This record gives sequence, structure tokens and C-alpha cells, in this order.
Amino acid sequence: MLVALVATAFAAAPPPIINGEAADASLYPMTGGLLFSGYIDMGRYGAMQYDGLLCSSTLIAPDVLLVAAHCLDPDTLTSGYGTVSNTEFRWSRQADLTEWDGSQTLTAWPDDAVQAWDWVFNPDFDLFSMGAGIGENSDVGLVFLDTPVLDVDPAVLITEAEADQVVEGADVAIVGWGQQNAKSQPAPGTFAEKMWGMSTLGEVGDAEMLVGPTRDSVRKCHGDSGGPTFMDVTTDSPVVMRQIGITSHAYDDSDCKSVGGVDTRVSAYLEWIDSEMRARCEDGTRVWCDVPGILPPPGGEDTGTPDDTGSGDTGGGDTGGADTAAGEDSGGGGGNGDTAGEPPTGGCGCNDAPSPVTAALALAPLLLLAKRRRG
Repeated sequence: MLVALVATAFAAAPPPIINGEAADASLYPMTGGLLFSGYIDMGRYGAMQYDGLLCSSTLIAPDVLLVAAHCLDPDTLTSGYGTVSNTEFRWSRQADLTEWDGSQTLTAWPDDAVQAWDWVFNPDFDLFSMGAGIGENSDVGLVFLDTPVLDVDPAVLITEAEADQVVEGADVAIVGWGQQNAKSQPAPGTFAEKMWGMSTLGEVGDAEMLVGPTRDSVRKCHGDSGGPTFMDVTTDSPVVMRQIGITSHAYDDSDCKSVGGVDTRVSAYLEWIDSEMRARCEDGTRVWCDVPGILPPPGGEDTGTPDDTGSGDTGGGDTGGADTAAGEDSGGGGGNGDTAGEPPTGGCGCNDAPSPVTAALALAPLLLLAKRRRG
């Protein structure tokens, strides 16, 4: 039955958001929870409706979210053994999403939830070929909202010219809604709450990087998948914070118990991100096209983002949680705006080493899915 399959998938469930701190909605307000609704049919294993938190995510334009590909791939929910239908995605910036942790039947979505009309993931992504360590898995996707979010500045993406600043030992910030303990069945209040913390980069490759290289580091885990890693860069722009990573998978077979998770490097996929954003402006389907492609860093010199037009304050601030990054009130520890910053970290939407259940290992909400079936 479905429970057995999910239980097997989580036999090696990882530790959660580790060493992080609680964050309110005003801290890194361009981040949010990606909520999913759909019917999961596993054939002889069973079927059920699932409604709840699936991943973490980041607003990179008023109507565009940057996430991991595995957050959007139906195989993540079925391990390739079934189908998913009636799929809907919504986005909420609410810090406490425990009511939507997947453990109960929903009657309403968060008040601020914005529905998505389209989503896409990189065509080179293959869930079942993902490996541990640092590689090239193309774990990047986009979600397009049907209503633009205009009351918060989107994150600014790292540019090609700035990418060489992403090096081992750099201070980074991580935000996510993932687990906060190592139990395979997270207790109430230990999942689906916004967390942040400071961490550092470990091994850095061309397309991926390790976030949180030691056991003592703030690290990511299940439920933080798709969420951001931020870093301050040296730039002529008044906004120094950049999104440099997207939470992807586990680094080794300890599945985040000893070291943090692996991020997809944003800089490796700028061309794909830009082309998908532009395509939906060119065909008239996007709801916000003041800047058709990737939003450039406001002010300063051209730093290598794909050519675009338009201007305006596209958000960010420093990783330390300065006003433009963390909102007027940075809540539980936004820092003072130094480039070294006090960026947030915490969470780990990790997949693990390749296996038939890599899909299920990507997402904490399936733990709740199994729990609901037993109840």
C-alpha cells in the first residue's frame, strides 16, 4: 500500500533544518512556501488527495518563483510508480504554515496564497539519475503566478559577472520551511515554520555547491527543497544581496546528518531562466512583463545578467537582512547590513544518493502523507 512505499522511502530520513532560528514574515519577505494540491494515484499501493506544503521558494519577479525542478516533477511524489492529477500550486509568505503541513484535510488556503497558472522545470533534469556529491543535475524550475505580488521586492539573482565570487568558505544565508529535527515523523511545530540561519559554503562546483560543510553548520533538510541561499557580493549596485543557490539534494549517504545539503548554482542556469521568463511575455501569457526576463540588479554597472530593459528597485538588500532584504523590521536577527552579513540559514530539502526512492526522499511533506494514511 501507499504507506509502505512512503515508509520505505523514508527509512533513511535526514535531519531537518539544523541549528537555525525562527523567522517572521518580514525577514526575507521574498521567500515563501510552495503549496501543492493534487490526487496521487499509486495503483495497487493506494491513492489519496494531498494538500499542503511541498517546498520552499523565492520570488524573483512579481509573478515568478524560482524553485527546484524536483518540487515540480510528479515523479517526486510517486517515485515513478504512479500518477498525479488535478495538480495546483499556490504560494504563501506566511511564516507559520503548520496548518498546511499535509497532515490534515484542508478547508481553506492561507489568506495570502497566490495561485499559479503555469510551471516548468529544466528539460535536462532527471530525478532518477541524481547523484550525491557535487555534480550537474539541472535541478531548477520556475512557477508563474496568476496575480503579481507587488508589495515586496523580488530577490536579485547572481549575475554571470559576479559568479566567481561564489567560493568555498563564503558566508551565506539560508531560509526554509523544512523540518527542525531528525525524526522521520516530525512532531507538531517542527515542520512548516519559516527558519533562517547563517552558514558557509563548502565544496563549490560549476553547477552545484555544498551549503554547511560541517556538523556544526546551519544546514538544510527536507521541506527546504527549492528554497534560496543568499550571499552578499561586491557590486556597484546599491543592492548587494544575491540569490546564488536553490536547495536540491543530499551531499552524501548521511543525508544531511553530518554535513549540509547541495544547492543548484543559479549562475549555471541564468540563460534557461531568462528564456523561460521571456517566452511567456512574448506569447502574452505572463501577467507582469515590465521587465520580460531576469530582473537586473538595480543601479550600478552592467554585471553580466542577460540583456534586458527596464529599471526600478528589484529588491534584495544585503544578506544580513537590511531593510530592503528583510523588510522594515528584520524580526529575529536580520543583522546590521554588513557585507559579511548575518544571512539566514536553516533547512534542507535534500534528496539522497541515487535509488528508486530518490523522489520521495526529496520532500518532507510525504512523511505527513504517510501519517495521514495511517490515521
